[in-house]
Amino acid sequence: MAEKVKLERQAMCDRLAMEFQDGWIVNLGVGMPTLCSNYSDPSREIINHAENGVIGYGPLAKEGEEDRHLVNAGGQKVTPLPGMACVHHADSFMMIRGGMIDVTVMGAYEVAENGDFA
Repeated sequence: MAEKVKLERQAMCDRLAMEFQDGWIVNLGVGMPTLCSNYSDPSREIINHAENGVIGYGPLAKEGEEDRHLVNAGGQKVTPLPGMACVHHADSFMMIRGGMIDVTVMGAYEVAENGDFA
């Protein structure tokens, strides 16, 4: 029997992010989904969206490069990209309810045991 290989969290998120299409606005939920922002493909423009109102941000900030005022919905510090915007969280949710988000990556606590979404 083949030995099971444990997938690293970042590797799983990178694989998922490879599925994002050029021009998509991608809502990244709290927890593991935030790691999708670390994947980069210069041939595609992916617009990361956080429910707290940060739109168009880049990867998670590395130590020493953090701006304590620039965080995703999970409170992790992120990096700015040209064209990034910060809007009120009500406007951020309007984007979700208004159908402006192409795909959402939900965190585990956002899905109930029976499969219902929070």
